[in-house]
Amino acid sequence: MLEELFGELKNLIWGIGIISAAIISLLILPRKISHKLGEHPIILLLIFSGIMLWVIRIFN
Repeated sequence: MLEELFGELKNLIWGIGIISAAIISLLILPRKISHKLGEHPIILLLIFSGIMLWVIRIFN
């Protein structure tokens, strides 16, 4: 039971790490690309959704 709990905790930490890395990579984009994404929030939403689906697919 404790081993299963630690396994779930490890998966949670990996998921948070991947999402955090994605957010940080979006924050350090060059200003020109950042402004383009700001003008087109649909593209930003698609990128974030793709990352979330990737994380879900990895851990299921």
